[in-house]
Amino acid sequence: MKKALGLVIGVLLMFGLWVGLARLRPAAHQSPPPVTARVILITRSPAPGLTPVPSPTPTPVAQRMVVTGTGGIGLRLREGPGLPYAVVTILDEGTSLWAFPEAVEADGLRWRRVRTEDGAFEGWVAESYLAPAD
Repeated sequence: MKKALGLVIGVLLMFGLWVGLARLRPAAHQSPPPVTARVILITRSPAPGLTPVPSPTPTPVAQRMVVTGTGGIGLRLREGPGLPYAVVTILDEGTSLWAFPEAVEADGLRWRRVRTEDGAFEGWVAESYLAPAD
């Protein structure tokens, strides 16, 4: 809408410049009088008495989870969702994490982006080693 309005204003300015330059020419070479252009801008307004309310953008809500099922060897926190990504750290069994809702399928596993409760580490872990915290 703003782009269209800018285009209309630009056309009107160019038209006005052309008319102004035409008036500066000598009378012998003057072109016919310019034609007046009308621009009608159509907008849609809300029904009377109603004020549009923007819908809020949902923000991802992290879920509190704990590391489980590693047999005591811990869970690798990786830089990205997949086995080829570098290991950032190993999370001990029972570590509390905040898991974000987005999940990615890669290397036959479902990966979740997580952050340690203290905020020290953030990365991706295999979702099968996470359980909801009590």
